[in-house]
Amino acid sequence: MKKIMNTGLALSFALLLSACGMPSSEELTGDVKEAQEKVKNVQVKVTGKEEGSSDYKVNGVQEFDFKSKAGYINTRMNGEELKMYHDGDETLAVAGEESTKVQGEEKKYVTALINNAMELQQNPIRYYQKYDKNLPNEFDVTEKDKEYVLTFNGDKDKKQKIVADDAKAYYKITNQGSDTAIDLDQIKGKDFSLVVTIDKETKQVKKVEKKQSYSVKVDGKTENSKSKQTYTYTYNQLDNVTKPKVEAKSAAASKDSSTETPSKEKQAAYAKEAGQYVDALIQATVYQNTDQFVAKHPNQQDKKQVKEKGEFQKSSFVEFFETNFKGALSSLSSNITDEQLNEVSSAFLKALSSTKYNIKDAAYSAEDDAYVVQVEIQGFNDASVLAEVMTPLAEKYQAGELSNEQLVNELINGVAKRYREPVELLPAKTVPVHVIRNGEKDYEVLMQDEYLLTFAQQS
Repeated sequence: MKKIMNTGLALSFALLLSACGMPSSEELTGDVKEAQEKVKNVQVKVTGKEEGSSDYKVNGVQEFDFKSKAGYINTRMNGEELKMYHDGDETLAVAGEESTKVQGEEKKYVTALINNAMELQQNPIRYYQKYDKNLPNEFDVTEKDKEYVLTFNGDKDKKQKIVADDAKAYYKITNQGSDTAIDLDQIKGKDFSLVVTIDKETKQVKKVEKKQSYSVKVDGKTENSKSKQTYTYTYNQLDNVTKPKVEAKSAAASKDSSTETPSKEKQAAYAKEAGQYVDALIQATVYQNTDQFVAKHPNQQDKKQVKEKGEFQKSSFVEFFETNFKGALSSLSSNITDEQLNEVSSAFLKALSSTKYNIKDAAYSAEDDAYVVQVEIQGFNDASVLAEVMTPLAEKYQAGELSNEQLVNELINGVAKRYREPVELLPAKTVPVHVIRNGEKDYEVLMQDEYLLTFAQQS
């Protein structure tokens, strides 16, 4: 959702106000640190693969609440699924048909894994800095339209140290109580790469691509490991961290579990529900209509809970728009009042209300391990609308005819006024929206930008 905030506006101000040019590695990682510290919760989509003693593909979801310290990890490896959960009160694990509240050494293991993942996902740069104190200064910075890209440029020795130290930390967790002999002193780092994509507007981490390779002695035999992981981030969209249900399941019941690949008949039924959920979500976010969220939602049994989720989506959409709008104005943000933010967001919603959409199709994708909903959208060119306001203001500002405060006032008034005027709808465009099934009648869109950026297009 974060990118629905007018990227065109952010780019205009980047050109107008950033006379110093490209930020340095140290400056940008400092901004990232500050932005990540403000994050309340995060959901991370994980994909990757491992090559070594056993080859497997990995995909899954991680969720963390940094205030309550609750964490959830759902990992699928070659079709098998493991769920883990930990908060201050409970530690849970679900593997196949078995779901248990773990205790003793197993609790320490699950807790350590979740806490380590939470540290990584709160700020990946800070996480790896514990292995290389100078890491914030060791990135090449490049620019791509709406993003900064940080590419780690440490020398060979530093790369080998980082991957070796991180592997040692991992085995200290995973080898607790195991009969397998891991010689931590014989772990040898080979290579490490880290590419971090930063959202220009929010300075939040948008995506991380990590590759690493190392060797380790297991029971006296050297094994080589080579892996690649990609993390994609969605911030502050969780009302609660997912908590697995702990209950005994018969073999027959487990066949109906959402953790297994469903039959074709169930795939069709779940795909239909996924389409209903996307329909409902668009109503709550784009059109701010929680009544329609409830009416269109696949869960018609617990309307009170559905209503609460709809209200959360509705308010979160506005909150993120206002936060990101303010953030896009960079050094001018201190001149913006809450009343001005409310005025702009209200006008933006007015523009969105004229857009149109239609749920075209939905089907299960084995490749993505998700339901893909095709949505046809007639949106408007948000970047063009903003340019109408920005271009004359930029000229006046550069000529010294406007102070910062005057620029903000004229910008707010001009943008709000333009949003309230008719916007021209663009030709219909069909986009895929990926949905995961969390349980009975319970669905989730991991990347709302998949549809939001077609309602308010940035180019």
